[in-house]
Amino acid sequence: MDKNYKSGFVSIIGRPNVGKSTLLNHLIGQKIAITSSKPQTTRVNMKGIITDEEKGQIVFVDTPGLHKPHHLLGEQLIKKSISSLSDIEIVLFIVDGTEEVGGGDRYIIENVISKLNKPIFLLINKLDRVPKKEKSRFIQQYTDLFEFTKVFQISAKHGENIDQVIAGIFEVLPYGPLYYDPETITDTLTRDIVGEMIREQLFRLLGDEIPHASAVLIESYKDNPTRNLTSIKANIYVERDSQKGIVIGKGASKIKEIGENARKEIEAMIENKVFLELQVKVMKDWRDNKRNLKRLGYIVD
Repeated sequence: MDKNYKSGFVSIIGRPNVGKSTLLNHLIGQKIAITSSKPQTTRVNMKGIITDEEKGQIVFVDTPGLHKPHHLLGEQLIKKSISSLSDIEIVLFIVDGTEEVGGGDRYIIENVISKLNKPIFLLINKLDRVPKKEKSRFIQQYTDLFEFTKVFQISAKHGENIDQVIAGIFEVLPYGPLYYDPETITDTLTRDIVGEMIREQLFRLLGDEIPHASAVLIESYKDNPTRNLTSIKANIYVERDSQKGIVIGKGASKIKEIGENARKEIEAMIENKVFLELQVKVMKDWRDNKRNLKRLGYIVD
């Protein structure tokens, strides 16, 4: 190993819907994390990996948005997000540059970031939308609250200044080993990413309530090399019969649209033809049921 080789884990944290998953996708140059204009989309700690043959390797960890939980699922997601911070080298704290500093960001700074003895980078997303004369004042709102290691103005959506963030990370990372094969961009199983892609369509095609009350479980994932076909069976779980009817839609129109959109996304990712079978089932109040959360993979013993 080159003595100048650097490596480490970098966590991306922030309030819901500030651009964490969009940032991760841009950082590694490929979509692995789902995105939505609706808050609280992310439920898993998704890892994205970039390797520079001359500088080293960065393992990014996208976490669920930090917020006040309203059910057992939310409690578990927050617990998972915070616990993941103990094993990382750098924290990227991303905030929305179009909004004033609020209670949510203050809470994260005072109760999470300030208790970490680690380098903290402040990433101000969408600051390009703010008038130039207001930018300094906006940045100072945050720097008055905490002494950040580095501050970057970025656009997670358009990838602006992402290279600067990566360069800054390599400056601060310690020297270390190669954790993953250089060709690896994520250690998340393909079937788990597929489940997230299906769930993404629920956020894109349904209202505010149902996507948050829904979960996706991949029942089977089979490759048939002779036919160049991947067959996937997945269940979409909702909490009430009325929600099931909305997901299916009149004449099964909505579930067909969900399946068609998800299939195209999956085919683009795995570069293979896909047969996708979706079923909608009711799992009453699953977000507050520990047994069901375990079944769906949100709690691991």
